[in-house]
Amino acid sequence: MMPVIFTIGSYNVYSFGFFLALSFLLSTFVIWRYAREEFKEEEYLDAYFYGFMTALVTARVVYIIRNFADFGFNFLQYILVTETPGLSMMGGVIGSFLFLLYYSSKKKLKFWHILDLFSLSGSLALMFIKIGQQLGGAAFGRETEFFLKVRIIGLPKFHHPAEFYEAFFFLLIFLLLIYLYKKAGQKKWPEGLVFSVFSLLLGMQVFALEFLKVYRVYLYGLSFRQLLALGIIALSIANIIRILNLFKKIYHKKLT
Repeated sequence: MMPVIFTIGSYNVYSFGFFLALSFLLSTFVIWRYAREEFKEEEYLDAYFYGFMTALVTARVVYIIRNFADFGFNFLQYILVTETPGLSMMGGVIGSFLFLLYYSSKKKLKFWHILDLFSLSGSLALMFIKIGQQLGGAAFGRETEFFLKVRIIGLPKFHHPAEFYEAFFFLLIFLLLIYLYKKAGQKKWPEGLVFSVFSLLLGMQVFALEFLKVYRVYLYGLSFRQLLALGIIALSIANIIRILNLFKKIYHKKLT
């Protein structure tokens, strides 16, 4: 853990705040890079800025609700993200999805195309946010003696650096989505396919890595995030089938 990266005079630069800012800057660059090719930089950058802010708010609110015992009614801690770090990834993803559904309808933007593009920037942003959460001590995994382990301030034993694991997988997802997005443009694949792959991999990653984390509430041996992840996986698969018309193609193949 490294809650404070460095100090300038009496001012502390917190790791979570630093990587949160870095995630916004680099993910915004990704949007600008691809929006420029369509001559829609302003439209897409506005949508991403508002979507990113909405994601932060919903992610923070859900995190506070899930960890209310640690926050109580100390409203100052609600907004001091750098000193009391923590965001709910699933809360942010769902919040931004709902906002973009509303915003794209209002501004007459292509909803599925926006989601495809924002999947690239979102996966990159999540990678840096997860690094910041790990360094800031906002989240960590179960106790372990695995060679990949970290010491958590205030706790006696070593723990899985679960957020680092997630950051690594988000990097792989980002690279894969970059490839798929370019291919989709070249092959004229249906819009929404890149986002569906992103949400499918997101759900699978969350479900798998949750086994390395500790939560207070479980249902049938699964955490709430795992149950939510299963729902996202099912919806993603259904959307991929819908986009590619797989049932229709199989049906026609049987007829011929």
